[in-house]
Amino acid sequence: MSQPLVITPTLLRYLTTCERRVWLDAYGEASQQAEMTPIGALYGIAHERQLQKVASPQAESMPVQSWDEGVTLTRELMAAGTSVIIGAYVEARYRVESGVEVSLRGRVDRLTLNPETGCYEPVEIKQYINIGKGDELQLDFYVSILEQMQETKLRGFFWLGDDAQGRPRYVLQHDLNLTRLQLALRKAYTVLTQREAPAVNLVTHCKECPWHSECTTVARSNFDLSLLPRLNSQTRKTLQRGGINTLQDLAALSIEELQRFKGIKKTAASHLANARAYVEDRPVWVSRMPDLLHGGGWMFDLETAALPGGDGMPWSLGWSDEEGKSQIAIVAPEQPHQRVTLAPIGELITVKDKDEAWEAFYDSVGVNDKPIYHWSGFDAGVMKATAPEFVKRALLGRMHDLHHTFVNTVRLPLRSYSIKKVAAYFGFHYSGYEEWWAAETDYRRWLVTGEVEHITRACGYQRDDVLALAIIWKWLIENHHLQTDERI
Repeated sequence: MSQPLVITPTLLRYLTTCERRVWLDAYGEASQQAEMTPIGALYGIAHERQLQKVASPQAESMPVQSWDEGVTLTRELMAAGTSVIIGAYVEARYRVESGVEVSLRGRVDRLTLNPETGCYEPVEIKQYINIGKGDELQLDFYVSILEQMQETKLRGFFWLGDDAQGRPRYVLQHDLNLTRLQLALRKAYTVLTQREAPAVNLVTHCKECPWHSECTTVARSNFDLSLLPRLNSQTRKTLQRGGINTLQDLAALSIEELQRFKGIKKTAASHLANARAYVEDRPVWVSRMPDLLHGGGWMFDLETAALPGGDGMPWSLGWSDEEGKSQIAIVAPEQPHQRVTLAPIGELITVKDKDEAWEAFYDSVGVNDKPIYHWSGFDAGVMKATAPEFVKRALLGRMHDLHHTFVNTVRLPLRSYSIKKVAAYFGFHYSGYEEWWAAETDYRRWLVTGEVEHITRACGYQRDDVLALAIIWKWLIENHHLQTDERI
C-alpha cells in the first residue's frame, strides 16, 4: 500500500506565499535546489533555545533516530505525565473531502501539561511579536492534532519576543480556527496532486528560496514579466489586462505607450530598458553616467556583526584603489595592533576596536579627496552611525553610492542588482564563498582559535566585495561611450 501524502506546518506556511514552492519541495529535482542558510531562521533558533533554557533549565536531551521513534517517545512522555516536552513529535491522519487520507506531521516547540485539565497544550516560540497567517495555521495544525490525540478541546499559546530576563515578552492565547485549517489542508492537497508545478511568479522573498535559480530559469525562458525589478504585482496585472504579457511585448513599446499604463510614469524608461536588456541579452543604457566617475576613486565595503549574539558594530573594513590594491582592517581586541601581508589578500591591519579601524581607513584614503565608492546606502549609514566624528567630517561627503548610480544609468538582464549578481554578469567570480554570514562565522572562529585559515577566508570575502566594486566601476568607465548611441 502506498504511503499517504505528508502535510507539515512548514508546508502550510509556504502555501500562504507560494504554491510553486510547495509543489517543488515535494516533486522537484533535488539537484536544482540551491543550498540556503536562512539568516532569519538562525536568529529564530537562537531565540527559541534561549527561552527554552530560561523556562526549563533542567530539561534533559533525549536523542531519537527516526520520525517513528520520535512519535513513540513523545507519546510515552505524555503518558508518563512529563510536565514539559520540548520538540515533541506529533502525527495524525486526516481525510480530505474526497475521502483520501493524508498524514499530518510536525514538531511542536513546546508541549506544556496543564495541571488543571491534565492535557498537553502546544506552545510556539517566535522572536517577533507580530504573528501572521502562517503562524496561526501552524498553531491550528498542532492544536488540531493534539485534540485528536487527547480527545478534548484545547488551546495553544504563542510566546512572542523576549524581555530582559530572557522570558517571553508576550504570551498570546490561540484558539483553533478549524475552518481556516481545513481550507488550507484542502488547498495543500490540491497543489500536491497537480501533475505540473504552478506557474512562476517572482517576488522579493523568492531570493530566500532554494528554488529561486530554477524558477528564474523558467521565467527567463518565458520572458516572464515578473523578471522586472520594481514592477509590483498590481502594475503587472494592469499590463496584462492591456495585452502586455511578456517582456517581448513590453520591449516593443515606446516610452509614451508604456506611460499610458496606470502606475508607470517615471519608471517607464527603466522598465523599458530592463525589458530590452532581457530580450536582446545585453546591457541597455538608461541615462548619462555621472562625470564624477572619470576621476577614479576608492572602493569600499564593510562587514558588521549581524549573526545572533553580535552587536551590529563593524568588524571589518575593506578598501582598495582603482587597480585593486586592497587593505583590510580587522577588529581583534586580543591581538596586537599590526600590519601584515596576508597572501593572497593584501595588507591586513589588526586593530583593537571599530574606532581604530575607521582611523586606519581614514589614514589610507585621506591622501586625496577622490570619491569613495560603495554599494547601496548601507556602508555610508554604518559610517554615520559608528565612525569617530573627525572621520565622518572628512569622509561622509566623499561617499558615493555606486549601486544607485549604476541602476539609474544602465540596466542588465538581471532581476537582482546585488553587487554579486552585477559583478558576476561582468565575469567576476568570488574566490571562496559569497555569504556574509560565512565570513562572520570564520571571523568568530579566528578570534577563538587564532587559526589563520579562518581569517584568510573571511578577508578573502571582504576583498572580493571590494574587487567587485572595482570591476563594476571599470566597466562603466570603459563602456560609457555607448550611452550616447543607445540611451532609452
